[in-house]
Amino acid sequence: MTYHDAADDGAAKRPPRADTVTQANDWDIRILRRVARLKDLPLEQDPVGPIRQVCVLDTETTGIDPDHDQVIDIAYVVLAVDALGEIVGIVRVGEALCDPGMPIPERISRLTGLTDADVAGKAIDLDVLEEALAPVDVFVAHNCAFDAAFLRHLLPMTADAAWACSAKDIDWLEHAGLDGRALGHLLMQIGFYNDAHRAMADAVSLIHLLSHRLANGSTVMSALLDTASQETIRIEATGAPFDRRGILKARGYSWDARAKVWWTEVSAGDLEAERLWLGREVVPWGPEPRTCAITWQQRHR
Repeated sequence: MTYHDAADDGAAKRPPRADTVTQANDWDIRILRRVARLKDLPLEQDPVGPIRQVCVLDTETTGIDPDHDQVIDIAYVVLAVDALGEIVGIVRVGEALCDPGMPIPERISRLTGLTDADVAGKAIDLDVLEEALAPVDVFVAHNCAFDAAFLRHLLPMTADAAWACSAKDIDWLEHAGLDGRALGHLLMQIGFYNDAHRAMADAVSLIHLLSHRLANGSTVMSALLDTASQETIRIEATGAPFDRRGILKARGYSWDARAKVWWTEVSAGDLEAERLWLGREVVPWGPEPRTCAITWQQRHR
């Protein structure tokens, strides 16, 4: 595990500049700036209320199955975040490469730029990683079900950690007026780009998104933590006929292959309305849908 100065995070080392001169009658253009170095990120100087440690984490792996694939690149940035969701400090930064004990798949090498030679003989110091992440109050990742699963394999002590998913726990269109959920696409819409796809590069990109100021003056970080921390209800379309799968999918239900049931999450206030909809449109003769409360400790398992 490598600790380093924020200047070494792989972001721009020089101020951004325009490579071409455009004329007034040129096509409309949008200027994108390379993401800033961590040490250059603006920090709130007047924190409000209690301070939480929020860990922005990213992993690069040999595949998508945490039971069989291996982490080859991990990076984290632990931020101090105040009660208003403002970033007030950078607490810890770390990253590490790891030899998976097998050739890195060609597609993964093309995506990350990592080769077998880059990771040969490298290992993640789990003691250092555990010490760095033990004080964290909440983890944030983009599509965090993926990263959380791999982190649990590395550090079982994170099994009950709170997670906020920047891909799924915030409605980007409603909150920020941004479309899509891909990290790079969202980043470009707020005026930045990052041409690297290493773990630290993605973590830095995500911090730029979390720092983005919304129309109401708050940050994306504030909206994300507020939404993710809310308890929701998982409701299952128990006994739903096969021919109802289309209407369930259209309403936003997902298929749980392990439990073999369609399900969705709703707020406590919307639970009764969802029960009535299921009874009217999907299972008019029962059975009653199963429900259970979901917190940010369970949501992305």
